Amino acid sequence: MRLPAGVRDWLPHELARKREIEQQMRAVFGRWAYEEVQTPIIERFDVMERGLGEEATELLFQFNDRRSTALAMRPEMTTPIARMVSTRMREAPVPLRLAYIAPVFRYYEQPQEGRMRELTQAGAELIGAAGIDADAETLFMAIEALDEIGLRDARFDVNDARIVDGILSGAGLEPDQAREAKELMKVRNLVGLRKFDRPALVEFAQRRGRHEAIDSARGICRTPESRAALDALDILLRRADALGYGPRVTVDFALLRDLDYYTGFLFEGYVEEIGFSLCGGGRYDSLLPRFGYNVPAVGWTAGVERLLIALERRGKHVRRRRHRVDVLVAGSDVVAARERAAGNVVRFAGADLGDEALVEEARAHDIPRVVIALDGTVRELRVGPRVDELPIPRTPSNWDAR
Repeated sequence: MRLPAGVRDWLPHELARKREIEQQMRAVFGRWAYEEVQTPIIERFDVMERGLGEEATELLFQFNDRRSTALAMRPEMTTPIARMVSTRMREAPVPLRLAYIAPVFRYYEQPQEGRMRELTQAGAELIGAAGIDADAETLFMAIEALDEIGLRDARFDVNDARIVDGILSGAGLEPDQAREAKELMKVRNLVGLRKFDRPALVEFAQRRGRHEAIDSARGICRTPESRAALDALDILLRRADALGYGPRVTVDFALLRDLDYYTGFLFEGYVEEIGFSLCGGGRYDSLLPRFGYNVPAVGWTAGVERLLIALERRGKHVRRRRHRVDVLVAGSDVVAARERAAGNVVRFAGADLGDEALVEEARAHDIPRVVIALDGTVRELRVGPRVDELPIPRTPSNWDAR
């Protein structure tokens, strides 16, 4: 029996590791004072179409219900949260700090590792906050989250969409040409950029670095917005330096994400041995106004499965992990209930197994204790290299082992 393309089963040890990463991410969200929210997996198609850029809209799983209402499965979490905030949280004081860990669904024509049709996003949205402080909060939280799960060498590329707009404005391109140039820059197609006969564009698309790269771009940025964006990136790098993140944060002027979505600062995080980004985000000030709520916003998201791939490539956490079991109880529901009430994890065995079989089962599951309650008696075995029977005081509470 085959699964549909782009989805997978999670075995117990695999799911335990995934849940561990999710809990680590939740711990980071909590330390940054973000509150977790949840939205429906299914949204109205017109809501998703209004919020998403053209690139993301193409990934929608679409269908109609029996009343012919056009619906879609959410391909990301930011648009549903924007819908929720604009309809149900308008009276809440801003800025809002909201977080989530949730499944999303994308129709990729050819699913592959790191590009599945069902995936889990962990992310945070800072709604109602503009400026460098909010942008820095988003980036630094993402860095801390990857550090938390053990990817302390993850690197982050940063950029600002306004800088690219400033360069294109100075190049004298028509609006259609500028859009095409941004698309080519986004996929790093230098051959395509050369057809515009603007050497500065090709040079700009290859420019990476830190403060020196920002300084070199000042001479070719032609708009006040793009120059302000360069100043903001310079400040961001200095703040990263103060936190010890400096060597891990680099300006990449060709970094562009969904062109219809991001309006300013943006970033991506990655590790060298993985050919796709682990996390990313940025400023999307035009999204909430599409839902009638005129506030700025910035956020980021990470693919939980991609984080797992990165850890496993490094040989971390690939060992089969078993759920911890404290005691194997045989023959008595009462004794098993008492063990659970004491805070222990209990595996229950039938009364028809002998001591040897019970010890074998305990060793197979790394269970250190066996409690046997049969014929009105209670015995406890300590299971290790050898098996020791421990004395249990005869009291009414344990003698009546029914």
